[in-house]
Amino acid sequence: MLKFKKELEVEYEKWKTHGPGSSDVGLDEGLELLEKSKQLCKDFTDIKNDNLLSETLFDLEISTYPDLNEMIEKNKVYSMIYAIYKEHRESVKEFSVVAWSRLDINGLTTSADKFVTQVKRLEKKLQPRAEGIHPFVKLRNTIEGFKTSLPFIQELRHPAIQERHWKRIMEETGKDLGEINLKTITLSKVFELELHLH
Repeated sequence: MLKFKKELEVEYEKWKTHGPGSSDVGLDEGLELLEKSKQLCKDFTDIKNDNLLSETLFDLEISTYPDLNEMIEKNKVYSMIYAIYKEHRESVKEFSVVAWSRLDINGLTTSADKFVTQVKRLEKKLQPRAEGIHPFVKLRNTIEGFKTSLPFIQELRHPAIQERHWKRIMEETGKDLGEINLKTITLSKVFELELHLH
């Protein structure tokens, strides 16, 4: 039992400093860490229940596990955040492979609006602590940045925009997309420019 408590303590410290809710963890990495953490919590819960049974049978003092409870409860919150991010990431991936000439800007806008609405709903649910939840703030910035970039993308699809204009944009953003071919370029290349930051 002591070994289990020590192992739980070590994992709890790792979860606090470099888990799915850490400030220094990006959303992609956080999504992976969340799945691992949920599985770990499930394994720990099974061991905790076995220990509880033993303590009850032998009339011992019942152990409490506040660290495990905190991990489980906060992971539930993180799950709501990362579920939106995962869906957004998949949606962006689908749009990214479409040829620039066939891009559906209305579909992009509809998708962006949907995710903005989901984030606002979640923010209300998480109040008053939403601002202190690092993955939520990152999610909101990602979704808002995506929506902010759409008017620029629409402007870039104007027939008057030539390859020389793209070269100027690359200079301004400091991103090199290589040789630009307006017939074969895809939205994923345009996303690399991170237009919402400029």
